[in-house]
Amino acid sequence: MRRTLCFSVAFSLIAASFANFAQAESTADLVRAAKGQARAITPEDVADAKARLLKDVQTLEAFLRANAGEQATARRELVKLDAMKAELAQEEAPSRQILGQSLIAYSENEAGLEAKAFTDVRKSLGDYLDRLYISGFEGFSQEYDRRIDELTTQLEAYEAAPSTKRAAEIGSSLEWFDRAGQIESVTSSIRGRHSHPNLHVVASQQLVGSGVRDAIDTTEPLREYILGASVRGTTRLTGNVDLDLIPSEERVAFDITLAGDAVSNNVSYKRGVSIYSTGYTNVNASKRVYFDTEGVTSDAATATASTSSNVSSIAAKCNLVRKIAWKQVNQKKHQAERIASGKAASRVAGRVDGQAGETLAEANENFQDKFRSPLIRRESFPELFDLSTTDTQLLVRLLRAGRAQLAAPGPAPQLQGEFDLGARVHESIAGNFSESMIGGVMLTDERIVEMYKQAEMEVPEDLKITQDSEPWAITFARSQPISVEFANGGVKVSVLCLNLHQGEGYSPVSLPLKDDKTEKLYRPEIRISREYDLTTPNDGGLQLVSKGDLSIEFIDLNGEPAKMYGARHAAAVGFLSKKFSAMLKPKLPEEATDGISLKGRWARIGKLKARVANAADGWLSIGWEQVLPETPAAAAVADESKAVETVADEAESNAVTELVQTASIAP
Repeated sequence: MRRTLCFSVAFSLIAASFANFAQAESTADLVRAAKGQARAITPEDVADAKARLLKDVQTLEAFLRANAGEQATARRELVKLDAMKAELAQEEAPSRQILGQSLIAYSENEAGLEAKAFTDVRKSLGDYLDRLYISGFEGFSQEYDRRIDELTTQLEAYEAAPSTKRAAEIGSSLEWFDRAGQIESVTSSIRGRHSHPNLHVVASQQLVGSGVRDAIDTTEPLREYILGASVRGTTRLTGNVDLDLIPSEERVAFDITLAGDAVSNNVSYKRGVSIYSTGYTNVNASKRVYFDTEGVTSDAATATASTSSNVSSIAAKCNLVRKIAWKQVNQKKHQAERIASGKAASRVAGRVDGQAGETLAEANENFQDKFRSPLIRRESFPELFDLSTTDTQLLVRLLRAGRAQLAAPGPAPQLQGEFDLGARVHESIAGNFSESMIGGVMLTDERIVEMYKQAEMEVPEDLKITQDSEPWAITFARSQPISVEFANGGVKVSVLCLNLHQGEGYSPVSLPLKDDKTEKLYRPEIRISREYDLTTPNDGGLQLVSKGDLSIEFIDLNGEPAKMYGARHAAAVGFLSKKFSAMLKPKLPEEATDGISLKGRWARIGKLKARVANAADGWLSIGWEQVLPETPAAAAVADESKAVETVADEAESNAVTELVQTASIAP
């Protein structure tokens, strides 16, 4: 009976566990269960948020004092620090408008605002404004329940059929609950269930090492001092530079290695005696480099060397001195070789550290200035940026989704096959990054031309600025200003605008529409889009081929294209069609290729040929094979000075090659 009772209890526990799992299977059920549980934001909550803000403001002021100067003064004015402090000092409720203007300024893409002292104030100021708003919200409990019902409906629809539009609706609802300080565990569960990494990249060691891998053959003068003798000569070093990936679950780790042999012809001078010799040195050097979300770092270089020498002749004033010299050389030969080995190893390691250090610092600076810092300033740094290496692959896994966004609805599809470079990109990544980086930003005709020139691309005729051309600009929408859709083997690219601007001063063009239900005028957003088929016209090449004409639509209050509009709208359609047809061309790229060829040092990788390319269910999946050139890319090596530094690995490879080419080994 006892055994029966144990089985009964165990079965009940298992059944209860399955029942709980089933109940939690739908996030809509979790939200539904939270109805009627609104938590009021009390004056004490507001006071606590204000206290945290004031503490962070004090820290920021101390930071600015420690970095006093014109830049500190300019940043203080930029974030409207004094106006914010004055508002916070008011006995009555501060102006949310003034504090809101300051909050917006903290997210400007201005150098320096990525510092923790600024980002801490930005967060605490946002939290304080949220608490201030919710504490004065009349009928908050009713609004809370209404939004619970709305989010429940949104989740049920999304779980049945995920879409970008529904994801944006859910993201907006989640943001409201976050700002209101409600159902934190529920919103966290929703994101855990419906927001997965939206970028996966895998690169083989063969590909990663291609920018570093090189043959060395260099001759240099030698000057050394060994056992009291001054050594002069020349050294020819031949060998290879390579890259070895190091297994690491927390960051990218790799060794830049040098294996070579040096032959030197030398003359040693001491007390009127000249000793002619040939030295043979084997050298191995290694420098470990790391790359993570904080930047590029490295360990001190290490090197080993083994030297042997052959003395061919000795010149002296007389035979007796020459005989004594030969005796001394034979007695001290092994000692001299050990000293030479140590000097060679120390010199190579020192040069690797000295010269690579400068280039690594430059690579890290590029990463900070061009990637990390701008994303932090605009609150766009990925929520997950997972970098790792195995002994054969470099892996990147990234999730970008702000608090008003979702990422991929599920795991990425498998990329079938082995490739030198594999990428799986979810369509959410374009909209999520663009929203925080360019949402609400004005893009002018001058800036477009500048971007083409920076990319070393020819400016299309319809985008060139001439004496007769009229200034124009667009203001991007705040939500999903640039979006893509991957479905049925095709790609749809959309640009969403708040305004079209034309004329001197970039005045906004008035394009109002009337709502049929309320008969009130509203300003429609403008959607510019084009649909493409993803094609492989040549062996290994990819090309987007348009399915039809460029589409220009005015979006009504229901999010659908307006069916009727006036002559002014038609003129705007014609103007935008002309401008954006020059950017979203019928074919991208215009000329079909047989793969990707890179410039400068990276030309040595040969070509990356697409062997798998698929756009379906919101994912773009591509696998490239590296096809090495038949002969060394001598032209690319000669053009190293013009190489474009595209990634931190490239900068490291340049440094190591320069180091190896200047290394000389003393016998």
